[in-house]
Amino acid sequence: MKAKILKTIVLTTLIISMLSASLFVSPANKTVEAKVKASTLRLMAAIINSEAGNQSYAGKKAVGIVIMNRVKSKQFPNTVKGVVYQRGQFSPVRNGSLKKSFKLYDSGKMSKSIKKAAASALSGDKTVKYHGKKINMKKYKFFSGYVAGCKLKIDGHQFK
Repeated sequence: MKAKILKTIVLTTLIISMLSASLFVSPANKTVEAKVKASTLRLMAAIINSEAGNQSYAGKKAVGIVIMNRVKSKQFPNTVKGVVYQRGQFSPVRNGSLKKSFKLYDSGKMSKSIKKAAASALSGDKTVKYHGKKINMKKYKFFSGYVAGCKLKIDGHQFK
């Protein structure tokens, strides 16, 4: 009798854990997860376009890496959206350039290299190849046309 009760408890626990797990991998949750990833890629591509659309692939990717470095840092918000929209950080948010980049992305006319740079930065890649050199950018959290104490220059941006 005790063995039968124990078997029932184990089986019930197993079924409950399987059902709980299915809540996290259900098609509906995968759809939500895919939409979140798509919206994050859209935002990353738009900010890269606004900040470095006229620069080399290395310059575009470097901007994305800096944004992701901020996401991982305790000094900044922990989402791409939080970092990009943090007050006073990205001028394209204030000057309307980001909205234009969203329209470009949504129309399907955004450069493939920008989308590639965004996807690469979002995937965790921390290196750029610039003038034949592989540069690890895991410590860089700032970029602009001029950055006091600049440690690296790629195209029109300085990085620190």
